[in-house]
Amino acid sequence: IPDINSSASEFVAVPDRWRQFYAGKWYDPYNQNVLKGDIPVFGEPGEEWFFEASIISDTLMERRRIPVPVGFGTTSRPQSDDVFGDGNQFVAVQTLMTSFSLIRGDTSFKPPEYEFRISPVFNFNHVNGAEAGVLFADPTRGEERSDEQVSLQEMFADIHLANLSDRYDFISSRVGIQRFISDFRGFIFADEAPGARLFGNYDNNKTQFNLAYFSRLNKDTNSGLNTLFEQRYEDVAIGNIYRQDLLALGHITQASIVYRGDTAGDHANHYDNNGFLARPAAVGDRREKNIYSTYLGITGDGHFDRLNITSAFYYVLGSESHNAIAQQETDISAGMIAQELSYDIDWIRLRASVLWASGDSNPNDGTATGFDGIFEAPNFAGGNLGFFQREGLPLIAGGGANLTNPGSFYPNLVPGKAEGQSNFVNPGLRLYNLGADFELTPTLKLITNVSYLQFDQPESLNVQRHDSAIGNDIGVDLSSGLIYRPFLNNNVQIKLSTGFLLPDKGIERIYGDETLFYTATNIIFQY
Repeated sequence: IPDINSSASEFVAVPDRWRQFYAGKWYDPYNQNVLKGDIPVFGEPGEEWFFEASIISDTLMERRRIPVPVGFGTTSRPQSDDVFGDGNQFVAVQTLMTSFSLIRGDTSFKPPEYEFRISPVFNFNHVNGAEAGVLFADPTRGEERSDEQVSLQEMFADIHLANLSDRYDFISSRVGIQRFISDFRGFIFADEAPGARLFGNYDNNKTQFNLAYFSRLNKDTNSGLNTLFEQRYEDVAIGNIYRQDLLALGHITQASIVYRGDTAGDHANHYDNNGFLARPAAVGDRREKNIYSTYLGITGDGHFDRLNITSAFYYVLGSESHNAIAQQETDISAGMIAQELSYDIDWIRLRASVLWASGDSNPNDGTATGFDGIFEAPNFAGGNLGFFQREGLPLIAGGGANLTNPGSFYPNLVPGKAEGQSNFVNPGLRLYNLGADFELTPTLKLITNVSYLQFDQPESLNVQRHDSAIGNDIGVDLSSGLIYRPFLNNNVQIKLSTGFLLPDKGIERIYGDETLFYTATNIIFQY
């Protein structure tokens, strides 16, 4: 038997298993990296803690033409006596998104035991308009606006509660400001809000579930980021369950219930940072209101053989204590149906989509049948590439509200979802879309869309505008986008996009026959 002590000098010390073959650099995201959770930063064997950091720089430059009114108290263009002013605007936005996480647990085959994350976001935005009274309620403040905002979009603790099987089916909890989307495409709720969430899976991950509660924050008017100490007075409770391979292998079906209690009507009027009234909406009789609504939904996403399918059905019921357009308390009863089909042929994906969101055919009765979401961001029929969803359209000569608001295609007649309230007396929407995506090269992708848009029931617009001749037809929305990824990953992306709205007879009664458009460039760097 050899004498171990006498031969100790022959043993060569090696690093722990994490660093045995470590050859990375802290600034290199492509190899092992202590800032990407590859190497533990501290902790005993079996209880190591890892650190993850990410930084995203998003630079946006956009030029657009949207309908705006001629300034009332003053105008930048003397002797302008038309209804419409100069709607040309230039927007520049610089956003720096950071995220820092501290994680314990081997996450290769199971969820982390603990995760603590904080995500500060820094935003600078500048708008150059051409008409007084559009960017500020006070027209003497001019036609240019620069603003900055620092916010926390995430700040949560994620705690693993239990394993349900030897395949690491689990239950976990997450408490704090967190991102949550209530369905596959963000039709109802997509927000970063303070809350508590219980989530997990079962049956080899074939069943997944969420139980969540959120108390929403107001958003900053110009950046859209959270304001950390301003309550929105809106609580949202969500329960959903997903089942994989239901109906067909590769297809996921979701059932969900979303409850919203909006009690902003019990609090003081709210003006946004630019001086415009956000709550209650400056439409109708401008009365405060509370909303209690429940959404019942069935959605699906996946494929049947080579045919990709996304579908959604929602019914919403509840009450508005006082609807400003109906000028009375209303019972909510509205629905939405969406369907998208796509098919891949080599490097081309062909798409067809249809959506119906019910409108209100009788704005003066006690039933509100116009569909609206809570804080939606629909990724459907081109999403934010389309002009009608991307740009908010002010309802000129219809009160201080918008026909649509940035990020949503529901024509809900409110002054913004970031700080305003939903409205279920609205014209609704019919959307018919054809699109095609082309993988032109491994680094270059082209996305194209053409949509025909109609109001479902324009009567609420007729009431609000005192114009009985507004028809159903909104017009044709044409959009396209180029995505260039020079290194075949998401670390550097250059996005070019454009969209046009060609008005049809219905919307010409509101905005005239001028073509509305935007062009935008996004440059994204990600570490």
